Amino acid sequence: MIDYNEILERADIVEIIDSYLPLKKAGQNYKALCPFHEEKTPSFTVSASKQIYKCFGCGKAGNVINFISEYEKISHQEAAVRIAEKIGMKISTPKTANKTDTKQSILYKIYNLAAKHFSENLNKHGQQVMKYLADRGISQATIEKFELGYALDSFSALKDYLTENGAKEELLAKSGLFKKSDTGRMYDQFRNRLIFPIHSETGRVVAFGGRILEDEAKAAKYINSPTTPIYTKGNELYGLYLTKYDINKSGYAIIVEGYTDFLRLYSSGFTNVVASLGTSLTEDQVRLLRRFTQKFYLLYDGDASGRKAMLSASQIAVAKGVKVNIVELPESEDPDSFLRNNEPTDLTERIERAKSIIEFVHQDQVMGLEEKEKIDTLLTVARNIDDMINQELFIKEIAETFSVSMNAIWSKIKRKSMKREHVSEKLNSCIEERDLLRLVLNDLNLYKKVGKEIDSSYFFKKDYGILFNYIGVNVDGVSNVNQLLDKIEDNKLRDLCGELLLDDSPIIPYDTLSKNLRLRKLENEFIGVNQKIMETKKAEELAELIQKRKKLKHEINELKARTVKKTLY
Repeated sequence: MIDYNEILERADIVEIIDSYLPLKKAGQNYKALCPFHEEKTPSFTVSASKQIYKCFGCGKAGNVINFISEYEKISHQEAAVRIAEKIGMKISTPKTANKTDTKQSILYKIYNLAAKHFSENLNKHGQQVMKYLADRGISQATIEKFELGYALDSFSALKDYLTENGAKEELLAKSGLFKKSDTGRMYDQFRNRLIFPIHSETGRVVAFGGRILEDEAKAAKYINSPTTPIYTKGNELYGLYLTKYDINKSGYAIIVEGYTDFLRLYSSGFTNVVASLGTSLTEDQVRLLRRFTQKFYLLYDGDASGRKAMLSASQIAVAKGVKVNIVELPESEDPDSFLRNNEPTDLTERIERAKSIIEFVHQDQVMGLEEKEKIDTLLTVARNIDDMINQELFIKEIAETFSVSMNAIWSKIKRKSMKREHVSEKLNSCIEERDLLRLVLNDLNLYKKVGKEIDSSYFFKKDYGILFNYIGVNVDGVSNVNQLLDKIEDNKLRDLCGELLLDDSPIIPYDTLSKNLRLRKLENEFIGVNQKIMETKKAEELAELIQKRKKLKHEINELKARTVKKTLY
């Protein structure tokens, strides 16, 4: 049993991090060159008093477990065990663990057993499958490394195997491995298919993909596990659990769409590759892969649909601050067929000649886009880039590539971004929100008072409101902010937490903050009601709005009067 709170209490973050990189005293804190991005001036800060780290260059933040997990590219649990070993803390496993297994942990065991079953089938009965894999140049070493398997042409082979190994039918029904007939009888979903186990980033089998062996058959070519308590489609990347080390080492990731493309590349020596599991690249997948590299090379089919898929994936990745390069294949080729017809060095040359998204769209003659459509498509990408410098550089490249003036492009972006600019104005007035969160994070007991007066609807800045909600949900289960950090899985939220904790600027007193936030919300609602009054034409609705405006005005005046009275006395 891992006691994360005890590890956090006993481990000294300064001592642990100093064993990985040299820290230098800087006032009350310690500093070093950040290990997560290149920099010449140290911006990586470690606080001994708060037991957290924060880089003011790349934004990463967290506690000592987060650091080890991020630095060594291992899971949160593995990082905790590693720290426990460093500080001489023993981790015991209770003998009663089997009695207290959660449904989630049992599902992991079921999937592990299923993977073993499919692998045994491949070795004993998968001659046809082995021939299929050999014809595509997928090596035996790759087959074993990624635990490929074979589902027998049977309606009950897997079910019988799992039942014989102690799995209960009620949990099998929730595993996503089976379907039910009209009569309610459960039967194997994967039958007579090549099986691709899908692993989480930490290496656990969480799902399966299955390819039919005869392309002319009427059944779907590929079927995949549905969403379960241990698997959400669009959250995982095929192969990442093994290729993340080579991705981190090489400095970039090659992204393909399908299992076969992935395995073909891996067998050909391109070991810094992942697959998006046959779906469009998602924000969650980008967020996951971005932990290991900030540079993506997209390698999809060369036809129009493959190119459009790369364009769609690029939009998501570029918006998240990733540098995207597009590798073009001939229109009739996909990554698998290209490597079957050419040498690995030919693909290496194409990777070296990869294009930026702007260059790719400008030169494309396959997707059938007119020049104005190409520019509009790229402007959509530009609007979603949050970093202002990256956005300006992107727009400058559009202007230079298409020989269009910067003024014309900015004018078009601004016309369609009025709503976004209005929101930005609101966000600029969020100092009180920030200070309130800083107060609460430095004294979690204060939340009990704050939570009675204010909720997330009082926050104009979305991230601040999310963090406030998160504190509310978890505050009863933690005794200090270091333990709270340990519960935050979202990197962006944890980085924000670290930033707020290490901000030493003066804070407005709590009573003033609370009053300002409540008053601001009432005044914002008052403006919204006034706007509706001007727009509505229905008499009944107008009467209700006028009454609501009157009530809001009364609440605003009352809150202001209470504040003045408190000041006088």
